[in-house]
Amino acid sequence: MSTRPGVFRRAVNASMLVLNLLVGAGLFVTAYSGCVPPAEYPLAGIAVLTFPIWLCLTALLLVVDFIWWRKTSLVLLAAIAATGPMVWATCPLNIGGGIPDGTPVERVFTLMTYNTYNFVDRTGEYAGARNPTLSYILDADADVVCLQEVKFFERQPEIFMTGEQLDSLHARYPYVVLGGYAGAILSKYPLTPIRMDTRGEPGSYFDAAGYVLEVEGRRLAVFSVHMQSYNLSSDDKEAYRDITRLHTDEAGVLRHSVLGKLEQAARFRAEQAHMLCRYVEHYGGRNVIVCGDFNDVPGCYTLRTLADIGMREVWPEVGFGPVWTYNDNRFYFRIDHVLWRGDLRPVDVERGGKRYSDHYPLLTTFVWDSDAADNR
Repeated sequence: MSTRPGVFRRAVNASMLVLNLLVGAGLFVTAYSGCVPPAEYPLAGIAVLTFPIWLCLTALLLVVDFIWWRKTSLVLLAAIAATGPMVWATCPLNIGGGIPDGTPVERVFTLMTYNTYNFVDRTGEYAGARNPTLSYILDADADVVCLQEVKFFERQPEIFMTGEQLDSLHARYPYVVLGGYAGAILSKYPLTPIRMDTRGEPGSYFDAAGYVLEVEGRRLAVFSVHMQSYNLSSDDKEAYRDITRLHTDEAGVLRHSVLGKLEQAARFRAEQAHMLCRYVEHYGGRNVIVCGDFNDVPGCYTLRTLADIGMREVWPEVGFGPVWTYNDNRFYFRIDHVLWRGDLRPVDVERGGKRYSDHYPLLTTFVWDSDAADNR
């Protein structure tokens, strides 16, 4: 009888070790699945979406390990070390930052990216009989604003886009250009559009526009993108919401209806990523910003492809904590991104909190590292 507790503990320890190995493997595989071309292995484009889940499981299991048997925690600690860059990209812990003291104002540059949902206020409030999205953009007062899902800048009484607001917008931003299929840029600086052809496979949707700006004598190329969405129907989204409410009877619907669309979207975005990189390399020059609605998460194939040409993500560099930029249907993912390269560096990034659109905006502050009049 005295041996039973020992046998029981050894059995539990063995089970815990196996569980740690499985969770550690899941963390590792999903962290690097974004390195795999979705055209060859479509499931890789889906696996990267689950990394935050594996990271949460890892954290919870570490707590159990420290309580029950600390040696098993070495497995997960090794997995975290092996996936460190992805862990940091998902949940950076940058402290401080901001514009360095004494920085001349002409070396500070701010950029907002925002999928506006065509300026429709999803809260339905329209406080003060004014369009809240447009008011938010004006209040932020960024030097450059890259917008997705924008088809017009004109009076729209049904969504309270007033003439006064539009007059304020054009007074604030003398350079307003509608680009791509449904995108726009608002700029305080002179700009020249880049001619881009983003047509791809039948059924794909890639909305991108490029611009060359003259910012205080410096050349800066800005690319605003809206990459392939998942094209989920209302039934697909309802099935997903049921799953997240633990209604597992819809698992079959989710598997057959949603996964196929996720795989197809990942393949399309991979093609679009290579197309975008070709434009950046040909027209971008030294100083480049790429921003917008990527419809994909940190560590995805698109962001890794852009990293191959020297583009770096802003959020892991100066952001803090895990955040999501999409706020609808329980799809809590950070799918809006800002990347940069060249003689400017980010010193701050903020995610807006107003749910006017189904996306939150990102406002990034950059500082030019050089006082040169023309960094070409």
